[in-house]
Amino acid sequence: MGSVIVVKGMWQSWWLRVSVIAGFGLLVRLAFVLGVTRFDEPVGDQLYYSAQALTNSRGEWFEQPFAQGMPAADHPPLTSFLLTPVTWLTEASGSFMTAQRLTMTLIGVASIVIMAMIGRLLAGDRVGTIAAVITAVYANVWVNDGLIMAETPTFFLVAISILLALTYRRRHDVASLLGLGVTAGLLALTRPELAVVTVLGVALVFSVASADLSLATRFKRAAIVLATSLVIVSPWILWNQSRFSDSVFISTNDGLTLAGANCDSTFFGDVGSWDIWCAYETPVPIDADASLASKLMRRDGLAYLRDQIGRYPTVAAARVARVLSVGFIGSNNNAAKSEGRPTEVSMLGVIQFWLIVVAAGFGLRQLSNRTDRIILAVLLPFVILVAMVANAYVRFRLPAEVGLIVLAAVGIQQMLNATQKPATSFASE
Repeated sequence: MGSVIVVKGMWQSWWLRVSVIAGFGLLVRLAFVLGVTRFDEPVGDQLYYSAQALTNSRGEWFEQPFAQGMPAADHPPLTSFLLTPVTWLTEASGSFMTAQRLTMTLIGVASIVIMAMIGRLLAGDRVGTIAAVITAVYANVWVNDGLIMAETPTFFLVAISILLALTYRRRHDVASLLGLGVTAGLLALTRPELAVVTVLGVALVFSVASADLSLATRFKRAAIVLATSLVIVSPWILWNQSRFSDSVFISTNDGLTLAGANCDSTFFGDVGSWDIWCAYETPVPIDADASLASKLMRRDGLAYLRDQIGRYPTVAAARVARVLSVGFIGSNNNAAKSEGRPTEVSMLGVIQFWLIVVAAGFGLRQLSNRTDRIILAVLLPFVILVAMVANAYVRFRLPAEVGLIVLAAVGIQQMLNATQKPATSFASE
C-alpha cells in the first residue's frame, strides 16, 4: 500500500508529467527523422544550413559552401553555428546530416519544456501541462524539428523570450531583462526580422514599470535590454563590414527575398507566393560577392513593386490569407513539400492550427492582465506584416504560434472547467 502511495505521489509531480510529455514529443520527432527525413537529401534552405555547418567544421568559418573563398552570410549565423560541433564530430562517419537533424530534435524537445513553464507561470500547473501536450503533437512544430532549418531554434528562443517577459512582468527584476536582451540578440542572429524583439523588450520595461520607479530608472532598465542585445549581435555585424564589398548587417538574404516576392509570377500567376527563380533573373557580375548580388536583387525587387503598386493590395491580401492558412492551401503545401515537409503533415498542421486559434480565442478572453495578453499575442500582427512585405510561407508564422499555443492551453483549461465550476479569470499579479 505504501509503495502505491509513493508511485501515485511521484506521478502527481508536475515535472514528472512534463518529462513524460517531452519524452512522447521526442518519440514523435525521432519517428519523423528516422522514418522519413534521414532518407531525404537537404533541399531549400536546409542545403545552406547543413553545408555551412560542414564548412565551419572544417575551419572555414562562414565561407561560402558553394563558392570557395567567398564570404557567406546567406542566412543569419546561429543555426549553422549550433550545428557545427555535431557536424565536426560526425563528418567522418558519413552520417552528419542525420546528426544535424537529431540536434534539431533535441532543441525541439527542450521547447516542449519551456512551453510548459510558460503555461505554468501564466495560469498554473494544468495549463503548463496542456501547453506541453500541444507543443509535443502540433505538426507545424515537430515537422521543423526533423529538418535542418532555422525554425526550431527560432521557436525555442521565442519561447524563452516570452517566459522572461512574463517573469519580468511579475517580478520587475533586472536578471529577466538581461536574459531578454541576450535572447533578443540571439533571435536576430536566427531570423533578422526578429530583431523586433529587442524593441518589444524595451517597450515592456515602460509598460510594466512600478509606480515607484523613476523615469531615469526606467530608461536605465530599457538600456539594459538594448545594450545586451547589441553586445550579442555586434561581433557578427562588425565582422561582416570587413568581409563584404557592400554593407551587410545580419544576412545577405534581403535582396533575394524582395526579388522573389515581387515579380510577374507572384503578382499575376500564383498570387502572393514567393519564387526564387525571379531573384535569379537579376544579372549579377560573375565576380560579385553575396552583398553586391543582394543589392542588385533588392533594387530589382523594389523597382518591380513600384511599377506594380496598384496590384499590391491584391497581392498583400493573398499573402495574409496564405500565412493564416485561410486560402491557397494547395500552393502553401507545395511550397512546404519543396522544403522537405510532406503534404500530409502540412494538412495536419492546417487543421491543428485552426483548432489552436479557436482555443486561443477563448484563452485570450480569460486573461485579465492586458500586458500578459500583449506579450502572448504581439508577434501575430508582426508576422502578418512581414508576410505582406516579403514571404507568406507558413513556417514564417511560427514565432507567433508560441503565444497562440499558450493561449490555446488557457482556453482548453477553461473549456474543461466550464461544466464543473464558474469561469475563472487568470489574473497573475
